[in-house]
Amino acid sequence: MAVRDIAIACQGGGSHAAYTGRVLPVLLGELDNLRVAREADDDLRLPGADVPALVAVSGTSGGAISALLGWYGFITGGAGDAERRLDAFWSGNAALKWTEGQVNRACRAMADLAGAWGLDIKTSPYAFPMAWMELLNTSAWPLLANALGRDNPWMRPAFFDLPGLLRPGVDWQLVGLLGEFASIPLEVRRWMRSDLQAALYPPEAPCRQGHVDARAAIEGRIAARLDAAAALAARMDQIGLDDDALLRAAFARWRAPALRFEHAALAGLARAVQRVTRHIPHLLVGAVELHQGEFVAFSSERAPADGGISLDAVLASAAVPWLFRARELMALDDATLAPRQLVLWDGLFSQNPPIKNFLSGVLDESKKPDEIWVVQINPVEAKAEAPHAGGPGRRIALSGGEIWDLRNALAGNLALNQELGFVEAINRRMDEAADTAGGGARHGVRLNGDATPAAARGDRQVQVDRIIMDGSAVEAAAGVALGANSKLDRDPRLRAALYRHGRLQAQRYLGLRSRLAQLCGDLAGTLGCACGTSAGLGPDIAVPGAGAGSGAALVVEGATIYGIAPDRPESPQALVRWRSAGAEVAGRPVRIEGQTELAEVPDSGAGWRLKQARVTAVVPQAAPVPAQAARAAPAATASRPRGPRTQQPRRGERRAHP
Repeated sequence: MAVRDIAIACQGGGSHAAYTGRVLPVLLGELDNLRVAREADDDLRLPGADVPALVAVSGTSGGAISALLGWYGFITGGAGDAERRLDAFWSGNAALKWTEGQVNRACRAMADLAGAWGLDIKTSPYAFPMAWMELLNTSAWPLLANALGRDNPWMRPAFFDLPGLLRPGVDWQLVGLLGEFASIPLEVRRWMRSDLQAALYPPEAPCRQGHVDARAAIEGRIAARLDAAAALAARMDQIGLDDDALLRAAFARWRAPALRFEHAALAGLARAVQRVTRHIPHLLVGAVELHQGEFVAFSSERAPADGGISLDAVLASAAVPWLFRARELMALDDATLAPRQLVLWDGLFSQNPPIKNFLSGVLDESKKPDEIWVVQINPVEAKAEAPHAGGPGRRIALSGGEIWDLRNALAGNLALNQELGFVEAINRRMDEAADTAGGGARHGVRLNGDATPAAARGDRQVQVDRIIMDGSAVEAAAGVALGANSKLDRDPRLRAALYRHGRLQAQRYLGLRSRLAQLCGDLAGTLGCACGTSAGLGPDIAVPGAGAGSGAALVVEGATIYGIAPDRPESPQALVRWRSAGAEVAGRPVRIEGQTELAEVPDSGAGWRLKQARVTAVVPQAAPVPAQAARAAPAATASRPRGPRTQQPRRGERRAHP
């Protein structure tokens, strides 16, 4: 079958990540990994529409919590179970009882007052008063709550206990066993490296023994982690996992091959493991290591003690420096394979969220996505005052605490935009390579099953879509001002408003996505619309002197869902970025880039209409290389790697894993 691979990235933002907690179940309901896993060995066929499947999900801070619960629910019970787990956490995180509400309001009021005076209060969880507050919250508060009775109307013992809120939503033993099993391909790669390094030196060389010892240690880990499959099956029985669970379907055909420590046998073992884990989404949780400033992405395809998913890893991702102490974890150093201590802070300062890890350093090439859906919390523009009568246009308002709010939003989006810039750079590089070769950029789907041709799994353009939270709409619904301070606000009204808005935005996005081809049309129609709307003539006028050759096509680069407020007619409610493939102007090959603004049709559900289209660039392309000339090219040129799957890290760039 044809499979469209989707990755979802969840931006962090404290309690605002409750928005993601409602977006995710709606998106997960569109993805059918279970069907893909069950039909993996069936005859290949191409249905009328691609089957969308989730290959990866990532998150940072509050987004990491939503990503974790959504991922776990999806693989153990589907989108409905993911929604239940997300709702249980975000509802429990709200200040539900009287004392909790009073404490929450008092903390929010003090923070807002300091912001209004322009005070940037710096605190440390290692010193008074924050250290004293931590002791109070973790000891005196639960002691008093338990003394009042667990069902008292005043306070809950676990209100300040984030681990206590997280533990019930995930079977951590199951997650650990999955990480042990899924890490076998990584250990195989390490074994091959150590074996080759040992072969570099004669037997009497002192440095050879270190590589031999490392190889022996890896062999022990591989043997132990093969046993994790049986333990995982037993754990699924213990917790009563249904037969319809994705995790069960993925392991249904697992048969352990004979274990032999030689290159061909171990390569076959790695492929066998990847055939199982290919249908289980990859979870990534972002954090930053303090000693070296290294970006760390904890992975569900690593053992918990080696940079895998654990409760401590998620808490490290959410460790806001001025509130929580840094978390300490152990992992193996990828260069030396020696144990290494990691001291970690909130991933908002590194990858917010991890995105380039979807494409770089992936062990299983088939799990690279065709599309990345970004659930974005931080606003994309500053608040502005409405223009005065006869005065200039909208003016940016930066009074009181708004400077801090804007700075906080820009810091969060900076890390996100850097991650997306990596994807865009890969897309551009592939465009240039495809134009030089005379063929369109490669887009498409992978074909399910082991008989998939290698070419069908080659590098493809990655479409990046954003589902952005509209802060103005949430403020109006909650009656609570948003900003940096509100990211720690646990008001139930705010959580409810974020929930309603998240579901609406996700539904709007899916409605737009299903109509993208119809709305954008072909290249000629889009160019005509661009000319007509910019001249005020209408969308049906043709572009004189511009022709789209027989191979011309319009390729969507990404779609962004913005706000829902109709009081901003000058701003688009959605924006689609596109480019041409195989176009010509005046007989010359070109790449045409542009964007189309869309507006939602009132009272029509998820209906959309064209608002305006613009051409943003026309880039001349080199003449295509004839096929005979390409075949006659020197071997070194013909084999030159192109695309992200062979791209090496730049000098000084750190890999985004422990």
